[in-house]
Amino acid sequence: MDAAVGCFRRRGFHQTTMQEICAEAGISAGALYRYFASKTEIIAAIAEEMHGENDDGLLRNAEEIGFMKAVELLASDAYERFAGGDGALFAEVMAEAMRDEQVSASLRPILRQGSATVAEAIRRAQARGEIDSGLDPVATSNLIGAIIQGTALRRAFMRQLDTDAAMAEFRLVAQRLLRPSP
Repeated sequence: MDAAVGCFRRRGFHQTTMQEICAEAGISAGALYRYFASKTEIIAAIAEEMHGENDDGLLRNAEEIGFMKAVELLASDAYERFAGGDGALFAEVMAEAMRDEQVSASLRPILRQGSATVAEAIRRAQARGEIDSGLDPVATSNLIGAIIQGTALRRAFMRQLDTDAAMAEFRLVAQRLLRPSP
């Protein structure tokens, strides 16, 4: 998967061939096809791995250091990845998912699980009194995801890759959105 990510970053999803991925990974086509039938399956596996790590980390961190700091770590990770070259890859995969039902079908469950995990972390934080108890956890989860991804994508497009500045913007909005009601 690391080899595929490198190829996708350099040449894009469509321009990358399975042969290029094999060459980058130093494996035969037969070995690659034993694990993945297509580039779509590789993309889904990459997305699943990334979201799985984020989901586990968010729930653990929210319990240990608080929801706000945990969601800031999530945002920081996204901004770092986009600044490191994942912005174009993210945009391309999302655009492909809108055009190709197979790509979309492979990504939707992963995104739904990520949103459900953030919503669960929100519910727990509300129960602890950390954030506004009047917020709808699912809607708030979707909004947090949109803010993080939208900000990261826009900053990558504008070549504004300063992750500290991105974090300052995110922190300002998130703190105002999530603060407990007086």
